[in-house]
Amino acid sequence: MPVAVAAFGLWACGDEAMTSAAQCTTKECLEQVGQSAGIISGGESSSSSYAENSVESSSDDGSGSQGPDSSADAQSPTSSSDVAISSGASSSSVAGPVLSSSSDALPGSSSDAVSSSSRGHQHSSSSATKPEVSSSSESTPPTPVNEFVEDHRSECQIGNIPSSVNNAKLPDPFMGLDGKRISSKADWKCRREEIGAMYEKLMFGTKPRNPEKVEGSYSGGKLTIKVTDKGKSGSFSVKISNAGTKDKPKPAMIGFGGGMMGGCGSLGNATNGLDIAQITFNPDDVAPESGGGMFFQLYNQGQGTIIAWAWGVSRIIDALEKTPEAGIDVKHLAMTGCSRWGKGTLAVGAFDERIALTIPQESGSGGASLWRVGAQVNKQKGKQFVQGLSSAGTEGKWMISSFKNYDGKENTLPFDQHMLVAMVAPRALLILDNAGQEWLGEVPSNYCGQASKEVYGALGATENYTYSQEGGHGHCQLPNGQFDEVKDFMNKFLLGKDAKTGKIDYTKNTQTINFKKSEWIDWETPSLK
Repeated sequence: MPVAVAAFGLWACGDEAMTSAAQCTTKECLEQVGQSAGIISGGESSSSSYAENSVESSSDDGSGSQGPDSSADAQSPTSSSDVAISSGASSSSVAGPVLSSSSDALPGSSSDAVSSSSRGHQHSSSSATKPEVSSSSESTPPTPVNEFVEDHRSECQIGNIPSSVNNAKLPDPFMGLDGKRISSKADWKCRREEIGAMYEKLMFGTKPRNPEKVEGSYSGGKLTIKVTDKGKSGSFSVKISNAGTKDKPKPAMIGFGGGMMGGCGSLGNATNGLDIAQITFNPDDVAPESGGGMFFQLYNQGQGTIIAWAWGVSRIIDALEKTPEAGIDVKHLAMTGCSRWGKGTLAVGAFDERIALTIPQESGSGGASLWRVGAQVNKQKGKQFVQGLSSAGTEGKWMISSFKNYDGKENTLPFDQHMLVAMVAPRALLILDNAGQEWLGEVPSNYCGQASKEVYGALGATENYTYSQEGGHGHCQLPNGQFDEVKDFMNKFLLGKDAKTGKIDYTKNTQTINFKKSEWIDWETPSLK
């Protein structure tokens, strides 16, 4: 391993710690009422050469540096054309999408785990006037709807997002912004988008969607991704090893930095013997924590680096879809990373439904760890025992600049991290934590793991979720005791093999942990139909 890479790996692993259903609100969506429409991919695959990790601009308004805005409202995705604003729409007055039997089924296998729908989704409304269909067209099968998409944001109304609440307990993930609880699995689609919009506005910043063009070119084990949007272009590359072929593509694991191939975020030998491809993504190629970078030259809107990394992975998937010669089965993709890259991994899985399996490792504060519980632990200890919100909110420019203002006011957050974890549901999720690493939050991480299971239970998908916490090993060094859990999840959700998954396991912790559900949860977990 080059010295520079090794040094970066050590630094990165160092101390850091609707409720309403979907409703047509755009012209494009309204045109689809009563008919099916396929997805038109943006841009053609290009094999032309261009500079890696560079940005070309036809305008002069991009400074190339990150410009954090102290106003949380400035980060709101509700200002985007992707989001339609609704002032407390009642679920009883909104017609939901017509879901196919395949999308109704929750993932219990590798093929089910990635089933979703978005742009071009078919809708049904009792109040909408459907266009007349000629008798000749009635016998013609409808065009298949693309069920493999990044998210459903364009289909969903997002109500008014509160910037502050008064709630010492964990907010109810099933309570919509209109004050009504969701009652069906179909409702979760847009409730999930509401939660995502809340995180974008208050914590991460807006994730840009649907760039004008994404191109991919593959050669010598390297996939180069070129993104063009709003008159600007930028490119970056990822390395692919053990790839399949165009005719026989392989499932793949995307790893931050060294990913599972070594360095921070490594899954060690847990992947030995599994015939999957490995894709290495260096997030510095998109948004280095020191500032600037390709993402911020394209979209200088004060976002944090974590959402920029998530955007980068989404563009990798876009390029893989258009570059079959890379030999990757895009419908069986996993994502992994450790420490700060564990936070990024959780965000990737939360904001892109094309990820079939998400494996955040030791993600700590800002990842799969509860803000409210971490603040309580620090208060009890009389010091910052767990990385606090202000520290996490300023380190690495992971979050928007205004998020640090919630430090000491964690009970006013309209969400907590169990809701970010819930955004992955019902897709496969394996959370790996390290007991004894207090800066990462042994107790708040454990409680987050147990609270997050409630959403998987409501969706009837508990077999797709495991929380595992084991101590006695170094930071970002996966212990042998967690190898089988990694192999089981990868075999089941990437390779389609039988494996036993779904549990809460912290039997090898360094201290006694007693999660009292009634202390943190004052809502009932529904059984969504």
